[in-house]
Amino acid sequence: MTQTLIVAALVGLVAPVIRGWLWGVPFSLLSIATVLRSFVGSALTVLIIGVVALFALRATSVPPDQSTRLAAGIGGAIGLLLLLSAARRSRHVHGLSILCQRLQEEDARPTATAALDRLLRRVRNKDEQRYIALVLMATGPLTQVGMWNEAREWLRSLDDSVLTEPQAVLRNQALATCELQFDDVDAAKRAIDRIQRPTENSIEVWLVAMEALLMAVGGQPAKALEHLGAQDVDDNPSLRASHRLVHAHVLAERSDEEAALEELRALQREAGTAGLQRARLPRGPASPLAERLLHEADQSG
Repeated sequence: MTQTLIVAALVGLVAPVIRGWLWGVPFSLLSIATVLRSFVGSALTVLIIGVVALFALRATSVPPDQSTRLAAGIGGAIGLLLLLSAARRSRHVHGLSILCQRLQEEDARPTATAALDRLLRRVRNKDEQRYIALVLMATGPLTQVGMWNEAREWLRSLDDSVLTEPQAVLRNQALATCELQFDDVDAAKRAIDRIQRPTENSIEVWLVAMEALLMAVGGQPAKALEHLGAQDVDDNPSLRASHRLVHAHVLAERSDEEAALEELRALQREAGTAGLQRARLPRGPASPLAERLLHEADQSG
């Protein structure tokens, strides 16, 4: 029994290392909870299998000292096989999920970014479709922490010829959003133009809002408002913020500075500083007003 306990402890100790290796996540980025769950789960598995094997062997003619060693070996071998099998299932999704969570932490971000880069490159060389799915999954977390350049480069790396229609819609919508962060209006327009329209309504409303924004910053206020139409945004705060952004640029273009500032202040109340940051790029008539409010917020803070 002592030998089974030792083997269980050893397998438990290597379990989180093996999981991190298969998931593409450095051990330093694994949470304490993940390490403990992995250790306890694997150790208990080995222990249970070892005890069952020991009782089964004692019912045979195998000598007691040999049955103890054999039971420990059986428990360890089966425990490792189960560990490898479980860790391999959806391993890339598990790894991506952990790395994207760690991107939120500034001190862990460099390590997580490097690990994410390795994970995506490894998958790209083996499975193009899985690579596409992982890039699309990673885009949101990357942009949430301001890693717009990384998100844009991964999205640009996707091969148009192998994208399914739903994948192409998601990719080009996300890519257009990224391009706007670099004030590249033409690239954003090209990304939107690649989308087969109309698409499903949940995405179409965002594309319409983005196109209206491009019109507003391009000096076409009337066309922007006409394109935006009378969409219902009451139950969608994020979409409402996009509409406020369009209206702010339109009002600023028409030299109605006070009304534009009111829209931007409402945007600030509803979406915080991040809402005002969206008014800076792409550059448009309301961008200087948004920068003024951001400066005032910094001064008061």
